[in-house]
Amino acid sequence: MTRKLFKGGEMYVDGKVSYGDLIVVDGKISEVLNGGYKGDEFGGEVVDCRGKLILPGLIDVHVHFREPGHGHKEDWATGSRAAATGGVTTVIDMPNNNPPVITKEDFENKERLIGDRSVVNYGLYMGYNGENVAEINAVKGARGVKIYCAHSTGNMGISDEYLERAFVEIDKDKLLLFHCEDEECMAVKEREYREKYNEDLEVWMHSEIRSANCALKMVRRVMELVEKYHRGVHICHVSTAAEIDLINKYRKFGVTCEVAPHHLFLSTDDYEHLGSLVKMNPPMRDRESVFDLWKCVKAEMVDIIATDHAPHTLEEKSLPFPGCPSGVPGVEMMLPLLLNMVNDDGLDISEVVRMCCEHPAKIFGFEKKGSLRAGFDADLVVVDMELERKVERENVVSKCGWSPYEGVVLKGWPVMTFVAGENVSEVSSTLLKD
Repeated sequence: MTRKLFKGGEMYVDGKVSYGDLIVVDGKISEVLNGGYKGDEFGGEVVDCRGKLILPGLIDVHVHFREPGHGHKEDWATGSRAAATGGVTTVIDMPNNNPPVITKEDFENKERLIGDRSVVNYGLYMGYNGENVAEINAVKGARGVKIYCAHSTGNMGISDEYLERAFVEIDKDKLLLFHCEDEECMAVKEREYREKYNEDLEVWMHSEIRSANCALKMVRRVMELVEKYHRGVHICHVSTAAEIDLINKYRKFGVTCEVAPHHLFLSTDDYEHLGSLVKMNPPMRDRESVFDLWKCVKAEMVDIIATDHAPHTLEEKSLPFPGCPSGVPGVEMMLPLLLNMVNDDGLDISEVVRMCCEHPAKIFGFEKKGSLRAGFDADLVVVDMELERKVERENVVSKCGWSPYEGVVLKGWPVMTFVAGENVSEVSSTLLKD
């Protein structure tokens, strides 16, 4: 029997922060002790949490750890270490790999490839190409089915005919997740810009070509199908308040949504100094749109914040537009960015836990995760709300080796991350020295 006492800190339990200790036995939370441990000398390891805050480990439901096929950008060892460094204890990985995860064999091969290389818990999604319904329905362990309504990294976009088939033919117990951008709408915008600028395209045009209207148009189409078939779905990386306003009208059908940190902390103003580094799908929006998106977050209209961690090498991101790939790393920066907002009184810690722990656990079926409760998995993160640090490239754990937030000073950082009671942040440090 392995026993640990997390002693001397504050903890977020039952909707509030209070002083107290946690006892962990064999990877599970055994006792939540409001007011602290009062017994005799503890028979086990004591983790010193004085001056720190204990939170449930974050659950990131949207990552791209790039294996199989693109291990030079990220792999499961480096990606999971980056997650652990950022206080994330569970991730769900997207299927747009090479080969894409569209068959039962693909799914099982990916599980074998990961093996025991991940230092955090993980789940996997299946991908949908319009012709693989039988394969999807044969897989029992997937956390959902990702549907790309337009081209993005991995070229898994589908037509409208296949879109409706997904609602009808994929088993109702499988959660459908949507990347919502309208392909035809974007094609029209691209032709306009190519003609207007005589084929001389610049990276800032990415946000105009893959416009907010193109995203809203596809969300509207998906909501039509939600109403027609009375089937709940999850909308990924929503980037505008207009999309959320529309989604809210269909909540009664079980529709949920997520927002990515880069749509909250970056805007089209950042093209000026970051250029193609911040090319992503859906793209950044203007500053006013970011402000409106934050209003949705604070009004509890956003279910989940998920990183859409999508790393590429600096060499790849430095290619001329439009040849540079879309995507930014984010799994190790989500929590520091949000804790900094808490320190600036822009968020309450309860909102962070709700969107990054409790709701992801509930929506994606992690029954014993997302809260500090007796009987739950001892997946937790110890944070120092007073620690102030600049984001520097030399400290980035992700294999891609860079962050769009380099140079930003943030207050509030994770200092220890535990999965099933084991300190995986120490594991990460050891592995990185090898």
